[in-house]
Amino acid sequence: MASIAVVGATGNTGRATVKELKALGENPLCVVRSADKAKEVLGADANIAVADVDDRAGLEKALKGVERVFIVTGHNPKSDAQQINVIEAAKAAGAKFILKVSGGRSVVGPDAESVVGRGHHIVEEHLRKSGLAWCVLSPGLFMQNVMGQAASIKSDGKMILPFPKDLKMSFIDVRDTAAVAARILKDPSKHNGTIYDFTGEQTTYEEFAKVMSDVLGKPVTYIGASLEAAEAGMKLRNMPDWLVGHMIAIARVGAQGGFTAEKTEPVRDIVGRAPITTRQFVQDHKAVLS
Repeated sequence: MASIAVVGATGNTGRATVKELKALGENPLCVVRSADKAKEVLGADANIAVADVDDRAGLEKALKGVERVFIVTGHNPKSDAQQINVIEAAKAAGAKFILKVSGGRSVVGPDAESVVGRGHHIVEEHLRKSGLAWCVLSPGLFMQNVMGQAASIKSDGKMILPFPKDLKMSFIDVRDTAAVAARILKDPSKHNGTIYDFTGEQTTYEEFAKVMSDVLGKPVTYIGASLEAAEAGMKLRNMPDWLVGHMIAIARVGAQGGFTAEKTEPVRDIVGRAPITTRQFVQDHKAVLS
């Protein structure tokens, strides 16, 4: 019987957390919507339970006997209701501790511009009143977001995002979030009631592009798009309105310094190493970017 469950195990953060937990000697229960996708992403030997985040009864059945539950679900306008389903199902199934991945503190709140940020706030408030032990992770902007630019970097040597090129930004690698999460899940006793706000080292998108140029051995130029151009581009790609709104809200908060502060201590203290650098990130994804 697994003592730890990962809800959202096939996403970037969930997948990395399962890998970290296995490295720490755990065999987490991976709660997923599709067993086939889970086996493809997590390996044929993954410990899988199929349950939908909209189905509280199904979740409760899947989580029976689990003590600690990690929640990281994809962005969508219903994510607050879905995560509350997980919390309530976990509680009914006898779980004692919930670890939730939230957004950066600058984008989470009752009046946040983004529906996703408002949703995170609602779930955090629910957790506080749940009667369960809990902890919240608030990572900075993920380096993995630049992989959406992989095709442009590969073919045109360009990275185009709606942030000024010299804006100070403190990114974080998804694998650092996973490393922090796995250690908290392994021994949650010291972390109850804590919100960890953490990032990697401060840089800029222009510096990120220079690192890419260096590692990939070809020029990569960063172009800061206007919010208007970014919004028009997303709409052209038929992105849903809520997601366009979320992305623009993130860019707006970023321009106001919402992702500037460097906070590497939680990674150093909990994982015992420095956060992954942009150089390491590019080296690790070189095959996709070059």
